[in-house]
Amino acid sequence: NPCGEQPLPAWAVCNLGHLNLSRFTANGKVQWEELGHSVRTAVRFLDNVIDATPYFFPQNQTQQQDERRVGMGTIGLAEMLIRLGIRYGSDESVEFIDKLYSFIAQEAYLASSSIAEEKGSFALFDAEKFLQSGFMRQMPADVREAVRTKGVRNVTLLTQAPTGTVGTMVGTSTGIEPFYFWSYFRKSRLGMHEEKVQILEEWEAAHPGEERPDYFVAAMDLSPEEHVKVQATTQRWVDSAISKTCNCPSDYTIEQTKELYELMYKLGCKGGTIYRDKSRDEQVLSLKEEPAKEEV
Repeated sequence: NPCGEQPLPAWAVCNLGHLNLSRFTANGKVQWEELGHSVRTAVRFLDNVIDATPYFFPQNQTQQQDERRVGMGTIGLAEMLIRLGIRYGSDESVEFIDKLYSFIAQEAYLASSSIAEEKGSFALFDAEKFLQSGFMRQMPADVREAVRTKGVRNVTLLTQAPTGTVGTMVGTSTGIEPFYFWSYFRKSRLGMHEEKVQILEEWEAAHPGEERPDYFVAAMDLSPEEHVKVQATTQRWVDSAISKTCNCPSDYTIEQTKELYELMYKLGCKGGTIYRDKSRDEQVLSLKEEPAKEEV
């Protein structure tokens, strides 16, 4: 079916999966070994899906088996940062995100190269052309050498999808987004219902009466520029599509919007989406309205 967040050539197939980053922290540290193992498992799983899928049109089957396109991504980035005590959008977070997604990308490509050695590269693979891409040129020498000597199983490996439904379903932050707010309303096919962020409830239960740390930031606490910095940093290590919304306050001006898109261009973003709060009569997410105080 047409996939809104994954640009595809004719007859290509959308095959996405997501790692929940919030599950890879313990005692304020990243569990790098466990994360690497899960990345490799996810790549193999998504590659296996290609062969297990019943294709309704032969063109779909031919296109997908020629390319073996997959899109492994993440949910729970914002929750992971909170568990590490890092403020989303800060310079510290930008440095960490670069390290994190570089690690994920390298593990994914080494996994795909290993599967290619075992089962063969995708049918249209040409090592020299593949290694000429801007994405592959930034990869470390060991990854490039693995691709050159063993091949690579999949034409693309990494996609950061919005995952609104998936992230909400498992109770973590969606995609690479911050939490929208700590208590908000979500409008879905089942109507309007209130969402509460579990990690904040956990922290408040463990620290009754204490002031909330500054690393608990929600989408509207961030400057639009901080949203863009996170997108640009993550995107560096994504070989396919990326979805990120830059939330702007309701009084954001046309001139500020122009400057924001110029920043996206300067930082090398593939594209950019902004949403100005209250710009539509109805929106999927909205903050909990405080009841108006009655005049005495």
